[in-house]
Amino acid sequence: MCVNYFHVNNAIAYFKFLKENNYSLNTGVIGKYLKLYVLKQNSLTDADKIEIVETYNYLRQKYQHLDSVTAKECIISLCLTDEWEKTQDIIEMVKITSSPGTTIYSALASAAFRNGKPDIAWKALTDIVLRKLIPNKYVYLSHLQYCQLEDAKFFNNRIEEMFHFWIKHSMIPCDKIIRTYANTTIKYGWSTDRTTISKKTGNCKHCGYFLSKITFSEDEFQELAKFVMDRVIIGSDIYNKTNPKELLKFKEFIENTKPFDVVIDGLNLTYMNLSAPKLLLLINVVEHFKNRGKKVLVLTRKHQRKLSEFKRVERNAFVFLIDNLSADDPYILYATMACGMNAMFVSSDLMRQHKYSLQDADLQQKFKKWQFSHQYFIKFSATGIRIQDPFTYLPIVQKNDNCWHVPCVTEDLNRETLKEFYEFSDKWYCLKYNEKKMY
Repeated sequence: MCVNYFHVNNAIAYFKFLKENNYSLNTGVIGKYLKLYVLKQNSLTDADKIEIVETYNYLRQKYQHLDSVTAKECIISLCLTDEWEKTQDIIEMVKITSSPGTTIYSALASAAFRNGKPDIAWKALTDIVLRKLIPNKYVYLSHLQYCQLEDAKFFNNRIEEMFHFWIKHSMIPCDKIIRTYANTTIKYGWSTDRTTISKKTGNCKHCGYFLSKITFSEDEFQELAKFVMDRVIIGSDIYNKTNPKELLKFKEFIENTKPFDVVIDGLNLTYMNLSAPKLLLLINVVEHFKNRGKKVLVLTRKHQRKLSEFKRVERNAFVFLIDNLSADDPYILYATMACGMNAMFVSSDLMRQHKYSLQDADLQQKFKKWQFSHQYFIKFSATGIRIQDPFTYLPIVQKNDNCWHVPCVTEDLNRETLKEFYEFSDKWYCLKYNEKKMY
C-alpha cells in the first residue's frame, strides 16, 4: 500500500522497524526494500546511501548467489551510491541464470557517466544495443551532465561521441531526447533548430547543407557482395531450408540470364494485400517496371504457378520458382547482388537476420547502406498503393561539414526493443557549432 501511494519514507521506516526487531526478511522482501530507495533517488541522503550499501553487503555475506530479481534491485540501488562499480560483479552473477536487461545496463551506464568513467558507460550502452534493446532515457541525462564537466571543447567532443554512437548502431532518437540535447548545446554556442530535409534533394531547410549521398565504389560493392554470399548465403543455414540441387539450379539460372534491373519477392507481394485478388499487386508491380524498360526477375513459390493469372507475370518477367518450403530471402539477396551494383529489389522484408549474420558492425552498416539505396518498398495509404523508391541520401544521423543532422521519431512509451527505421523521417534537428564563438 505504501509503495502504491509513493509514501516511500513511511515504507522505508516500516522495513527498518522489521529489521530492528529481528523479523525474518527473505531476499524478495529485501529486494523490495532496496527498490524503495530507487523510488526516492532524487532525494537520497548520505545516510540512505550508506543503508543501501550495508543492506547489499548483508545479502552478499548471507547468500553466495542472489536470484536475478534481487540482484537487479541491488544493481539499480547500488548505482546510486559511491559503491556503484561493485555492480559489474553482480551483473556477471546475473548472467549465470539469465540475460541482464536494459534496466540493469542503463543503471550502470548512468552511474558511470555521473562518476566520470565513460569507458564503462559506453561498454554498458553497447551491451544494451547488441541485445537489440534501447537505453533508458535517464542515461542520456547523465551523459549530458558528464559532457558539461569541463569547458566548451570538452563538451563538443563528448556530445559528438553520442552522435557517433547513434550512427554506429543505426539508432534514431525520439524527439524528446534530441530536443534535450539541442537545448543543452545552445548554452555552448551551438545554433540548433527543428527542420525538414527534402528526400529528393537532401537539402536542409535550416542550414542549406546537404545530406550525404549514398555511394558505393565497385570495390566496396564487390567486397560487400562477397561477404553476403559467404556468410549470409553459403555460410548460413540455407542448406537446411533449401534443396541443394535447387540452389545449384538457381545459381546456373542467374548466371545464364543476368543482369536483371529489378528482382521481385513474389510471395511477399502476393500476401501483402489480402483484400485484393491474390496476384493483382504482383502483376501491377511487374508491369510498372516492365513499362519503364526494366528487365525483371520474379522469385516465388511453385504453388503460385497454379493460379490462372500467373501467366501475366510470366509474360512480363523472368520467373524462377522455388520449393514451397525453401527460404526465399537468400535467393533475393543472391540474385540482386549477382546482377551488379545497379540492380534493385522489391520486398517488404527488412532482412534483419541476414544483416545480423554478417557479425561485424562495419559490414552491417555497409549492408544497411546498400539496402537503403537498393530496396523498393510497397506502401499502402488511403489514396492507394505506391512504390517507395530506394533512398538517394542517407536517412540517418550524420555530420555534414560542421553541421549535425539528426532524424527523430515520435516517442513510443511502450517500445523497449531497438527498432530499425526504413522511412525517410519528416522530423530532423539541425545542430551547428560556431567555432569562432566557442574558442
